[in-house]
Amino acid sequence: MEEASFDSRTCPNPNCQCGTRCSCGTQCTCGYRTIDPAKEFIIAAIEEMRVWVILMSEHAKFIRMGLDPNPLQEEFFRMADQFAVQLEQLHHTILQTSYNSSSQILIQLREQTIHKVNQLIRFKKQLLELTQQCQALAILPDILEDHIRREADRFVGTLERSKGHMTKSRKQLGIPNGEVMASTVPRFLYHRLSKEELYKVAIEEILFFSQVNSEHAHHLSMTFRPGVQEKYRQTALMFQEDFAGQLAQAEEVNQAGTGIENLLRNSYKLSSSFDQYLRGLLSEITTCTIPTKQTNFPPLLADHMHRETVYYMDILDRLKR
Repeated sequence: MEEASFDSRTCPNPNCQCGTRCSCGTQCTCGYRTIDPAKEFIIAAIEEMRVWVILMSEHAKFIRMGLDPNPLQEEFFRMADQFAVQLEQLHHTILQTSYNSSSQILIQLREQTIHKVNQLIRFKKQLLELTQQCQALAILPDILEDHIRREADRFVGTLERSKGHMTKSRKQLGIPNGEVMASTVPRFLYHRLSKEELYKVAIEEILFFSQVNSEHAHHLSMTFRPGVQEKYRQTALMFQEDFAGQLAQAEEVNQAGTGIENLLRNSYKLSSSFDQYLRGLLSEITTCTIPTKQTNFPPLLADHMHRETVYYMDILDRLKR
């Protein structure tokens, strides 16, 4: 059985009174019955897969939609379409698989996911290189192609970390101090981390998602219709600047070594406001009440960003506990 490099003696009960480290075995003195650590690690990976596999499928759909549909690019279109379909099918399988399934079944699902997403990462990298060299034509900005590659790398990193492996550098995730290996701890394993490890995770996640959300807002600002949707564009630009400011604040906190609690609160507040904006935007688009009744981006993109923001808010909420 695979083992992850976490303290297996930590009681997961948030109301436990015996301290952050205990040696209570399978049943804590507080009455909480723990699960087998190895099973807990794979379940934590499955929780990440439940969120991210469908997001990976949507990445492939956005690539498919952004490719120029000339006959010479039919292969790229078909590859993107194949990734979208296969990942959506994989997501359905994950949702249908019970946590009570054998560890072998759950591990096989995790390995299948790692393999498929790594293939998608290679495709994203190849497409980015080809568009930069003008050997592939698309309406996919370079920053967007790199953006979805970074998200895929972080996702694979969380799955590998559930096996005890740190496989992604900060450089691969696009955050400062690039030669250092990123933690990429699945959020359902935060309770097993020491205070120092949790601090490192908090800084990395805020750096990563502040950059991601700044890019989300920037992309939205470029795709609203000129003039008639100017109000929405200006709000998106405001969020782009606010998340860039959050990124700078995270770097300052990391340098100073203090202020993490305030940073977590501010990050959650900003993300909550951005999520409200995205949900309102999605509602106006799907009910055709936005000016001109349409936008120059699909409604799925706003919903996609909303779900990523909710995921990030869940991370922040767990880090604040």
